[in-house]
Amino acid sequence: MTQDTIQDLFLELVAIPSESGQEQEIITYIQTFLKQRNISSKPSKQQSGLVATLPATDETTEKAPIIAFSAHVDTATTPAAPEITLTNGYIETTNQALLGADDKAGVTAMLAVIDQLTQNPEPHGQIEFIFTTKEEEGLTGAKLFDLDLVEADFGFCLDAPGPVGSMIRTSRTHLQLDFWIEVGESHDKSAIQIAREALKKIHKHKFPAEMHWQVYHFGGEVLENGNEKVTILSELSADFPLEHCLPYVEQIKQIFIEIGVAHKADVQDVTHMNYHHFHLASTSKPCLIATQAMANLELSQQTVQLEGGTDANVFNDRGIPFLVLAAGYENPHTTSERIAVTELHHLTKLVAEIIKVTAN
Repeated sequence: MTQDTIQDLFLELVAIPSESGQEQEIITYIQTFLKQRNISSKPSKQQSGLVATLPATDETTEKAPIIAFSAHVDTATTPAAPEITLTNGYIETTNQALLGADDKAGVTAMLAVIDQLTQNPEPHGQIEFIFTTKEEEGLTGAKLFDLDLVEADFGFCLDAPGPVGSMIRTSRTHLQLDFWIEVGESHDKSAIQIAREALKKIHKHKFPAEMHWQVYHFGGEVLENGNEKVTILSELSADFPLEHCLPYVEQIKQIFIEIGVAHKADVQDVTHMNYHHFHLASTSKPCLIATQAMANLELSQQTVQLEGGTDANVFNDRGIPFLVLAAGYENPHTTSERIAVTELHHLTKLVAEIIKVTAN
């Protein structure tokens, strides 16, 4: 595909509304796109997406590693349909709407390469293209995705902001810790005072330098029965696996419980796992292949740290090594979101080059 046809494909995709949980129209579009090119695809259970498979071209390439590419078809909630403009080589919106380049840039590159390989076949091993849903709702599509449909030895997740050539080899463990403190109206201490006492003690607690805990919501209310209730929503992230985080999670919970008992307050808590830590060595196959492909294309390479999770967190945790590659978009989840047409072209070329390097 030329740069212009890649741009046109991207514009078609961003014109399709696909907020999380409302992806059927874009899934149908992708299925039709694949069917027109005689590419087989299989839907995953619970509307979590689909996988398209291109078999190896010959007996020699059958020996190459099976690789996967992934992108999510859903977008964050947007207040309006995007009105698109092309300004100085950048695709962006002219109204208060999200562009949706996160992650339709990744979807565009995958479909463009599929089209390229069907029209101009080159030797390649088996390739799987995974399109997930509900990524913006806690990576739900990847968590539900039927991995019995996937044979890949490793993969590449096309879903990070920044220039094409950036890669993310590591990601933090991320948990949500929520607490509720409730006391009667005649209690000697208010729920807010009790909560502040617990928070003060936790902030004095020694956490590893690689761990961060923060409260992002603190609110109180008076219930219909006159009781006072405080809600505390917090996040814990760390540069190491979940099992190393759990003792510190228990320590935080224990502080709330002990102070609640001391003041005869009712304390409830819920812990939710958002996504797991992963770390890929620079010598791992996906990193070596991506690095070689970037060098072949003379892309500026850098390894970066991404705040937030991607489907790669889930796939790594479920046993398939996945490297995250920047998809070229900027300012995701804002009305300033944009992407350069050249970045869409670079991403498509990088996917094609990764396939070529893997086959060789």
